[in-house]
Amino acid sequence: MLIILICAGVFLSYMGYFEKPEDRVQEFSEAYNRQDIKKMISMIHHPEVDQIKNTFNFTGAISSALLGVDVVDLLINFMPLSEELLGYTGSRMYIDVQPSESDLLRTEAIVYAKVKTEYEGVSEEEHLVFYLKKKDRLWYITDIK
Repeated sequence: MLIILICAGVFLSYMGYFEKPEDRVQEFSEAYNRQDIKKMISMIHHPEVDQIKNTFNFTGAISSALLGVDVVDLLINFMPLSEELLGYTGSRMYIDVQPSESDLLRTEAIVYAKVKTEYEGVSEEEHLVFYLKKKDRLWYITDIK
């Protein structure tokens, strides 16, 4: 019996069953605050964002061929540095994750959150719903409403 429980635990852990969609939403907020565009884009699985990824890849390949430098990578990697170099802080996002819902197999989830954004002393608060889907044992944000 103990062996069956251990095997079940290992299997569920391997399948990412214990990964929480709420944690992925929190990671997205942290990446937003660090202006880590690459990380933010990697957390989203949506047709429009996939087009942006393809455009970045194409533009990067062309600039590498013509200039020897991937301009897209250069610009994306500059964003987090702009805060230190130029003092640009951008906006900030604070997420208070509420209880979430997921299907029995934990392949799709809905995360409710109270989101506060601040920019230059002005703050805005709204309730958002994050829709997530699990692919290859990782949660991806598919929509935000």
